[in-house]
Amino acid sequence: MKAPTLDELVTLPEPLALHRQLDSGNYRTFRWLLVVVALCTLGGIAASADFHDAWGLILYPLDLLFCAALFVLRDREVFTRNFRQILLIFLCVEILVLKYAAGHSDDAGTPLFIMTAFLLLAFRLRVVEHVMLYGFSWVVAVFPLSWVGLGRGMTPSAGEALIPFSFVFPICLAVTIALTQIGRRRFLGVWRKESSRHRERLRMREEIEYARKIQLSMLPQGAPEIDWLDLAAASLPATEVGGDYYDYFRLAPTQLALVLGDVSGHGLASGLLLSGVRSCLYLLEQDLSSPIRVFEKLNHMVRRTTERRTYMTLLCAVLDSEAGTLTVTSAGHPPVLRYDSQGRCFDEIGRGAPPLGTFLQADYLEERLPVAAGDLLIFYTDGLVEARNAQGEDYGDARLRRAVARAASSRTARDVRDSILGDLSNFKGDEEQADDITVVVVRLRWPARGENSAPPPP
Repeated sequence: MKAPTLDELVTLPEPLALHRQLDSGNYRTFRWLLVVVALCTLGGIAASADFHDAWGLILYPLDLLFCAALFVLRDREVFTRNFRQILLIFLCVEILVLKYAAGHSDDAGTPLFIMTAFLLLAFRLRVVEHVMLYGFSWVVAVFPLSWVGLGRGMTPSAGEALIPFSFVFPICLAVTIALTQIGRRRFLGVWRKESSRHRERLRMREEIEYARKIQLSMLPQGAPEIDWLDLAAASLPATEVGGDYYDYFRLAPTQLALVLGDVSGHGLASGLLLSGVRSCLYLLEQDLSSPIRVFEKLNHMVRRTTERRTYMTLLCAVLDSEAGTLTVTSAGHPPVLRYDSQGRCFDEIGRGAPPLGTFLQADYLEERLPVAAGDLLIFYTDGLVEARNAQGEDYGDARLRRAVARAASSRTARDVRDSILGDLSNFKGDEEQADDITVVVVRLRWPARGENSAPPPP
């Protein structure tokens, strides 16, 4: 029978928690008493054999078997479920056995039963159970076994034993009930306080889970269906509510804006800031073709709504299939990693101003360059390159480039994304993720400028 912890008890209703707590203390006393009774029973068997006591040679072995059965069953579910009843039966049986042992000596009966009265002080039961146990002990102590044909027994109630029993048993009963009530109030005081904290933790966990669902619903549920682009993305929050954000905005049939952001830290505060930035981006969606003004407004909003320690990196990339260009504006975000499919080389696009909300001078720039069909664009947050393994090494830009180069011949952006995340998982091993990780892979499908042929198949 395993003793329950307070964390387990706070999940139970109050009466059941109190019942389990009292039973746990009773079981500790019962366990030691069981060993003592078994040893005394062995002594009783030896004494009965010496004095040729036929009843003793029957009673003591049966009692020993009873103790052995309880010892074997102590870890079974039926024992745990019915422990209170088993304990009461055990105590009553042992009181009867004690009566038989005391019946062989007129002098031993009174001190043995007085000792029993004090022993019962160690148990914490219901009031009615305490009254029943002490009442049963008093009756057994006072009335002799000779009345039922067993041994000589003590003299009836008119004897000298009535006087100490009539004083000791009621006093012990009152003390036991008082100690039980004190222990009950003490436990319930602690349990109610911890139960209140437990309910509060459950409420907060439910709210965090709800916030996580809301944040996940803010992220795109799938890539937009655009014939001149192949997109694949993944966002892995470090906690229930992450601080990373990405989204797609269809500005025109030939233009798509991809926005990627990262709030410092992660958790509920980051999620709230992301929610505000996302709302502003949807209001300013038509201005994203020239993102500098949007960044200036967002910087002002973040400054006014957050503490100085909270900031957000943001990157906006506008892909134009008609012009064959990529335009990037960045506020402290890691640059876009471009893999040139023709030259099989890398370059980075989008180095710029400080993050939003830093109160530093922010001069946002638009960086534009031509891109070609087959090129790979890797957008990511710093949680990717700063992920660490068990040796404390960062994943790093160099390893990211090697992973992209190995997967560059893959047919789809999804394959490239999965290759990057697989390489990251192999590098990181079982090390816990410390920061949110977001990666968006874009493979360009548009034809070269001046060509009228259809885009190649994916």
